[in-house]
Amino acid sequence: MLHTIHQLLGKKDTKTLSRALLHSSRWLLGERLHYGPIQQRGLMANWLDITTRYETVELCAKVQSGDVEAGVFCLSSASTNTYFIAQCEHRNGAIKQLLQWVDSASLAAHYNTKEASGYDNSMSLPFWPEPDPLQLSEFDPQLHLQTTHAGICDVIEGDASDARKGMLSDWWQIWQGFDVAGIESVYETIDHFSVNSAVVKESASPSIVSWLAQLEGKLHRRYSQLEQVVTDENSALVRWRIDADIKSENGLIRVRIPIASMLTFAQNKIEREYWVIDALAFEKRFAIPLPF
Repeated sequence: MLHTIHQLLGKKDTKTLSRALLHSSRWLLGERLHYGPIQQRGLMANWLDITTRYETVELCAKVQSGDVEAGVFCLSSASTNTYFIAQCEHRNGAIKQLLQWVDSASLAAHYNTKEASGYDNSMSLPFWPEPDPLQLSEFDPQLHLQTTHAGICDVIEGDASDARKGMLSDWWQIWQGFDVAGIESVYETIDHFSVNSAVVKESASPSIVSWLAQLEGKLHRRYSQLEQVVTDENSALVRWRIDADIKSENGLIRVRIPIASMLTFAQNKIEREYWVIDALAFEKRFAIPLPF
């Protein structure tokens, strides 16, 4: 079903996607769930507006397991690349759920440069949704040292060898458990690592260490939780979140950062990795900017 997204963005084909969407289909964008044909048409119109600001749309990587497909797309122009990840859950030719995570900061910056002279080139999009309300717990992992948390094997979907599960578990230990020493082996053959549209590293590991240290330093009482892992022979999509305290002018604020990470493999090593975090949704939800 990813082809319906590609058709919409690349060929402005609204009919194919409209036929695949049901009245009960859920469409997540900007951390808000949308329902029904009226809201769906509005989202399609906004995406068509967005694509007029870019020259090409490329599917960089994809994963499929049963009725779930996901892919990372790159919107390109002469001056910028903007990544987003889409996940479709479908059955019998109909989309039950469409989830999208967009590098909205890059999108807003590029979108606003195309406006008339004098337009306020701030990080904003007039049509970006208001996120759904969120209830955060005050769970502190430092006070619950013996608590068992979900691991890769608890949430993985699709056929995966023991070696693949082990490698993904090592990956999760880096980002959940702050295992700096594990970076060298997990990322020894990395070709591309990007967070939103910023390339963190194109080879080896030193800047990945720096990125992990930045997360740990800026997010206090950081607690990472897996939500879903979808994998096939060549790729994996990991949906996860970070709950943490962030310093603001009004003191510490407890926040949640949803993250979608797409990984591609070569010989059971990570070859390419894309993270997407919706900065506009975060700022709308917590009234503070994303800290990185």
